[in-house]
Amino acid sequence: MSRYCASCGKLLADDAKFCTSCGAPVEQTTASNGQPAFEQTGFLDTPQAKPDDPLAYRPDPAASPAAVETTQRIPVADTPPQQQPASTYAPDSPQAPAAKKSATRALVAVIVVLLAIIIALVIFFVIKPFDNSATQTTAEVAKLHHDVDDDDLKPLGNPNSLYDDDDDDDEDGGEASLSEQNLYRRLSEYYDLLEDLDSQVRACAETFNGSYLEEDRTTRQNLADVAERTEDTIEQYYDIVEDLDVPTSSKNYSSWKDIIALYDDLDHRIDAICDAWEISLKYAKPADHKNEIVAPLSRDNVAGTNDNKYRLDFEERYPGAKPVEVN
Repeated sequence: MSRYCASCGKLLADDAKFCTSCGAPVEQTTASNGQPAFEQTGFLDTPQAKPDDPLAYRPDPAASPAAVETTQRIPVADTPPQQQPASTYAPDSPQAPAAKKSATRALVAVIVVLLAIIIALVIFFVIKPFDNSATQTTAEVAKLHHDVDDDDLKPLGNPNSLYDDDDDDDEDGGEASLSEQNLYRRLSEYYDLLEDLDSQVRACAETFNGSYLEEDRTTRQNLADVAERTEDTIEQYYDIVEDLDVPTSSKNYSSWKDIIALYDDLDHRIDAICDAWEISLKYAKPADHKNEIVAPLSRDNVAGTNDNKYRLDFEERYPGAKPVEVN
């Protein structure tokens, strides 16, 4: 079988190792079992020699057919493929910011829902119990409550210091004389408070009459607290006035005794109201226990009447208890 040089196409000898025309090595097809780098198989038309080309190869027409099946091996250089440089910049996925925003919005939505739930619970458990009647009661409490601080409750200095600061013991060793002006000032302070305290007791009585049968326990409790605070104030003033220890020789001794009695009248009146509230608060439906609740109010009434004896005594005694100023 004739062989041709794969490089220049010249006819080779059967045992040729190199092409005698171009010097290219001749591949030994019979001894090589390796897979060619690239193999092209097909029917190639035999090139026709030009009449005027003296170097053109003209095969013998009788020795070969017009179309020859050939297998041409194309040498491929053992050059490694060019490696593309790794990119040093890798842009973030465009979906990452969107995902981050979505997660943030979800978190904000959860927080808003939780806050709404907390506010709803506060409204339900704290604000709900105070309905319209309770709101009205709060206004009444503010109107009736008399705030008493230490300055109101106790005059400056020792309430028993009725002696003049400049009065020392007499030369004979006797006790210093009382300061009538100082006594008048102290007694006048406590006398002037009586009118306001009497108004508070009357207001507590009126609110009791209008609310002690209310089924709303919160309303009754608020009004009962007002009565309790009023009673505490009256008792503290009563103790201070009684502790003045005014001597019988004082021109305001009788006034002092009357003022003590007036505070005692107020204390009995407010005490009856507080006791009645205490009974009312024992029942969810106080209307079923009306007679029991009002019993403390009638215990101090004048026999056969609905007039409280302590209220009558207060109204009779109050005008004449005013202290007398002594020059």
